Amino acid sequence: MSYSTFRSRMNSKGGTRYERNFNKMSRSFELWFENTLAKEEVEIDGVKQYAVINDQNQNNNKDLSDDKYMVVKNESNLKVGSIMKWRDREWLVFSDEEKSVPTHKQTKIRPSNGRIKWMINGKVSGIEGNGHPAVIKNNTLYTLGLSTSGHHSWIVNAKMLMYMQDNSETRNIAIGQRVFISGAVYQVMFKEWMSRNGMIQFLLEEDFVDPSRDNVELGVADYYVDGKEQGGGEETPKPVEKTVVITGSEKARIGSTVKYEANVYEDGNLDSEEGITEWTVMDDSAVATIVEQSTKGISIRIVSNFQKVGSQITIVGKTADGVIGSKTVKIISPY
Repeated sequence: MSYSTFRSRMNSKGGTRYERNFNKMSRSFELWFENTLAKEEVEIDGVKQYAVINDQNQNNNKDLSDDKYMVVKNESNLKVGSIMKWRDREWLVFSDEEKSVPTHKQTKIRPSNGRIKWMINGKVSGIEGNGHPAVIKNNTLYTLGLSTSGHHSWIVNAKMLMYMQDNSETRNIAIGQRVFISGAVYQVMFKEWMSRNGMIQFLLEEDFVDPSRDNVELGVADYYVDGKEQGGGEETPKPVEKTVVITGSEKARIGSTVKYEANVYEDGNLDSEEGITEWTVMDDSAVATIVEQSTKGISIRIVSNFQKVGSQITIVGKTADGVIGSKTVKIISPY
C-alpha cells in the first residue's frame, strides 16, 4: 500500500481522533435513522423529507399532550417556527436542542389547533385566504379579576395564548386587532417575538362578536369594516405618556419562589398611587404558579422539575387604563 493511499484512507475516517470519533457517531446515527420504525415522510416549510417522530413527551408530567419530539438530519431546513405537515395535520416547531455533538437536529413540535384569519389590504390573510396555523392555549387560570368583554355582561377574564410562525403577515398583527378563535372573538393585548426567535407569541382577551363588523361564517373579524386596512402595515407608535416597568431577576431557578415588582411611570415620573390591576403569566410549559399578587407586585413559584430547565415565561402587568408592561424570565438549574 502506497503512502498516498494510506493517507487517503485515514483521511476518509478522520484526520484526528476527534474527527474519527465524530464520524463514527455520525455513521451510527445514519444507521439508526435509516432503520428506525418511527421514520416517516413529512413536509417542512414546503420541502418533503424524512423525519423521526418520537411519541414520548419528555417535558410533560402533568397532563396528556400531543407534543412530540422530531429528529432530522443536519441538512434539513428545520428551524424554530417552521410549519411541518405530517399525517394530514400541521405542526409548529417550538424549540430546538443545541446538540453538544451535532450529528443531527432534534426539536419539539406541537400540533396546530386553529387557523387564524384577518384582513390585509382588503384580502384575507394566508395563501388563498386560508389564514395561518396557530397553537392556541387557554390562559384564563393565570389571570385575576372580572371583565366586561365576552358574551355576558361580566365574566372572569377570558385569556388565550397564541403562538404563530414569525413572518411578514403575522408580524403585522397589531395590538388591539381582533381575531376569531373557536367561534369567539379575541383582541390582541400583547405580542412578543424576541424570546423565541422564529415565533411570535400573543396574549389575547375575549371581546364581543359584532355581526355588523365580523364575518362569522368565514371566521374573520372586522371583515366588513369600510375604509380601514386591518394589519396592512407597520403600527404607528403612539406618544409614550405612561409606562409599566416590571423589575426582578431575568432568571428563575426550578423549585424557587421569585418576586417581581411593578412601577407605573407617567411622563417619566413615578406614579406611586397607580398600580397593576391585572397580572398574566404567559407559560406554555406549565412551569409557573402564581402564589400571590397585588397592585405592586407578583410572586411566582417555579415547578421543581429539571426537564423544565431552558423554558421561558413572560410576566405581563396591565393597569386599569390598559397600559401594559412585560418581563421575560428564563428557567435555569438550581446549581
